[in-house]
Amino acid sequence: MDLDIFKTIAERPERWVLATSIDVKGSSPRHPGAMMLLGETGYRLGTIGGGKGEACGLEACRRSLESGRPELLRVEMLGTDVAGTEMICGGIHTLLIEPMDRIEPYRIVLAHLAKGEPMLLVKRITGSSRGPSTVDVAVFDRSGKPVHGAAQGLDARSVVQLLEAGQPRFDEAAGVYFEPVFPAEKLLILGGGHVGRTLAAAALPLGFQVTVVDDRPEVLAEGQMPEGARTITAAWEQAIAQFSCDASTYAVVVTRSHLLDLECLRALMKREYRYAGFMGSSRKTRFLLDQLRQDGVDPARVDALWGPVGLDIGAETPEELAIAILGEIVAVRRNASSLPQLRHTQAARRAGSARSDR
Repeated sequence: MDLDIFKTIAERPERWVLATSIDVKGSSPRHPGAMMLLGETGYRLGTIGGGKGEACGLEACRRSLESGRPELLRVEMLGTDVAGTEMICGGIHTLLIEPMDRIEPYRIVLAHLAKGEPMLLVKRITGSSRGPSTVDVAVFDRSGKPVHGAAQGLDARSVVQLLEAGQPRFDEAAGVYFEPVFPAEKLLILGGGHVGRTLAAAALPLGFQVTVVDDRPEVLAEGQMPEGARTITAAWEQAIAQFSCDASTYAVVVTRSHLLDLECLRALMKREYRYAGFMGSSRKTRFLLDQLRQDGVDPARVDALWGPVGLDIGAETPEELAIAILGEIVAVRRNASSLPQLRHTQAARRAGSARSDR
């Protein structure tokens, strides 16, 4: 989801209508959770996929700005003529068109996200068969406690499970949309060399809050890193210990030596993150993983590290390596269906390289 949309709703004094993709059957340009915001001045933010779906969504948003009423909009993309104007994705896209007449839930969510706490938005859609009349919004914290609005029949365990699943879900029979909301995704790059610098530049357009760490001041001197990337000059272990790691943190280790990589990985093992990977040869990978196991780190946590980092696309240059690494990170970010296969391939590569050295 786009946190900039929540910030705009909460901070910019204007009448807004929010279009949210809440359900997709078949194929669609965007998945549930995609959002587009339209203001009374015509200001737009976000996208729900472009084409017919977005055009219909915009039209519905304009109607809602005039009427002040929500809508549930079904957009069919079932055209069969590849040369025609109808979209042929093959899916049915359900949009919730929602006037933002109550902004307090979004302010509450943003306040908790700023503290690194995931939240669950629950929207109950009520009305007649002719269309919804109200959208009641409740907010739950990560313990399952309601912090705004009615509990709406949810117990704490269900809330925790929905947050752990991490994906929006629409209960069509009950008319309830569940939307997990997570803190801004942070990319911690440990190493400011060629790969680290290129990776930072490539990650910024993807919406990551990028931080580059190195213990050499000259590497992080002004103008060395892309605009928008934060830099930290410090000892590796100190920088990692002080970084605000949480479940929305992605860490990539690309230092200048295997011993510094090991220092970073040892420090990361003590922190929370969603993804951690390191770059290196098969031999270096085995060395690092074996050392962590000898340190007594939980073997499951060691095995979960991504290494060698990046999709196996034959990347060589820093630019190619950045694409390979970010491709892997995006797969984790989106809970891609390919993740089990990526893990299987990585395990096979590790096992194969270990056998070849015997």
